[in-house]
Amino acid sequence: MKIPHIKIDAFPLVDTHFSGVGHYTLGIVSGLDELAGEGKLTYSLITPHHRSAMLDKYNFRNYKKIIKSPIPSKVLRGFMKYRWNIPLDFVFGKGHYYFPSFLSWPTWVADSTVVIHDVTYLAVPECVDKGNREYLSKTVPFSLNNSKNIIAVSEFSKSEIIKYYPDIDKNRISVAHPSIDRKHFYKRSAEEIYKVKMKYDIFSENYILSVGNIEPRKNYDKLVDAYTKLPKEITDKYPLVIVGAGGWNNDHVKKRIQEAKENGFRIINPKQFVEDKDMPALFSGAQFFVFTPIYEGFGMSPLEAYACGTPVLASGTTSVPEAAGDAAVYVDPNDVNDITKKLKYMVNATEKDRQQFSKKIEDHLSQLSWRKSAEITASALTGLSVSYFANKE
Repeated sequence: MKIPHIKIDAFPLVDTHFSGVGHYTLGIVSGLDELAGEGKLTYSLITPHHRSAMLDKYNFRNYKKIIKSPIPSKVLRGFMKYRWNIPLDFVFGKGHYYFPSFLSWPTWVADSTVVIHDVTYLAVPECVDKGNREYLSKTVPFSLNNSKNIIAVSEFSKSEIIKYYPDIDKNRISVAHPSIDRKHFYKRSAEEIYKVKMKYDIFSENYILSVGNIEPRKNYDKLVDAYTKLPKEITDKYPLVIVGAGGWNNDHVKKRIQEAKENGFRIINPKQFVEDKDMPALFSGAQFFVFTPIYEGFGMSPLEAYACGTPVLASGTTSVPEAAGDAAVYVDPNDVNDITKKLKYMVNATEKDRQQFSKKIEDHLSQLSWRKSAEITASALTGLSVSYFANKE
């Protein structure tokens, strides 16, 4: 049997803003790299010419080639916007093409697979920037038609794709969940936690942590409102630390945070960018982690918290229960009083016995792996069975 060759759109790995899509792409490519090391496949990485050196930091060991695209990413996005039917394999050659970030280029003879992380732009359009919403609404149908197969990051996202694109054959859609890098996310020492807290001006022994871009979908306005309804003895002991890059349409959230601060509540939003290498220490130092978005295609943050031994309070809607599993305590993200009630519950539960969550956390994490998701991805790309890639002999 001829060993299949996969050509990967590695643009998300070298983007200046390394997003959740970038983390997902990194996990899948790491799994594909492992499969390549076992001789199950070969792969190449397509990247903008001027950013190809940025791939060095990932230490992929088994790729065949880095293909330096002469076409800037902005130009590529423009091609997709106007649906120019230029076959990518005419430029970069034969192979099975993997597009991990919503957009799938047309190909001439090669087949391709695209990852659709969510359909937020259709399901909750008010939570998506107008420009991005219009762009995705126009280009994703084009991508779906260009692709032989589709990958969703959760069963929920698969159901949403089927709901909003009813003409798509559901048998074309596979589910490859995100996972977590346990070599990076693990419980850190008290010394490291202290150093990272000082770096970001978190001058408190205890804190409640929330992570995510400050934008409407992340629901920070209701979280802040709920936090300010907690008893004073809780808010005095546990400041709310919000780690998130500035998103769009967030002036009201910033205003709400400022008002809470002026009323004596300790809400900490580090002004400097929090580096990825510091996130495990911030997760490790938190009393618990709060994740209350309105809508998610999956949501990797609960897994990152779990891997650092930190309990999670999460939205009981969309894909979040699929992501956080039985280990989380769930809340109605649209009900401020319910969020307040569950925040209080989490404080009491974690103070009484934080280890009560440990077994369910490990059980849930054991069900997910980048290797397993890479096997599903490779199968969707090549048409070979998942068992072929899973067999390590």
